Amino acid sequence: MTEDLMDYWVRLIKPIFPTNAWIVPHFADNDHIIQIDWNIDKNTKQSNKRSKKIEIIIKEDAIDLYLDKNKQDRELYGDALKLFISERYNHFNPDNDALTNRSVRTEKWLISKAILSTLTPSHSLM
Repeated sequence: MTEDLMDYWVRLIKPIFPTNAWIVPHFADNDHIIQIDWNIDKNTKQSNKRSKKIEIIIKEDAIDLYLDKNKQDRELYGDALKLFISERYNHFNPDNDALTNRSVRTEKWLISKAILSTLTPSHSLM
C-alpha cells in the first residue's frame, strides 16, 4: 500500500513542476520523501545548472490520517496537499546561485497532520 500511495503522491504533484523535473520518491523511517529538481536553462554559460532541490516530506502522521479516511475525505486530502505544494512552488525561487560542480541547496517542505488540518475543513480530516 505504501508504494501505491507514494506513486499517488508523485502523480498528484507532478503537473505542478516543470516538465523536465526529476522527481525521486523514497522512504525514510515511516515518512514519504519526494525530491525534485530540474535544469535551469537561463544561463548559457552553465547549461547544466540545476535548480535548488525541493524535498517534500510527508510525515507518518499525515500518511496515517490519509489511510484512516474514506474515499471522499482522501480526495479532500489530495486536493489540500496539491494546493499547499502549488502555493509553495509559486513562491519558490529555483535559482541556487551555485556552479554546476557544487552541491545544491535543498529546500524542505514538511507535510504533517497539523499542516493538513489547517488546509482542509476540520470536520473532514480531524
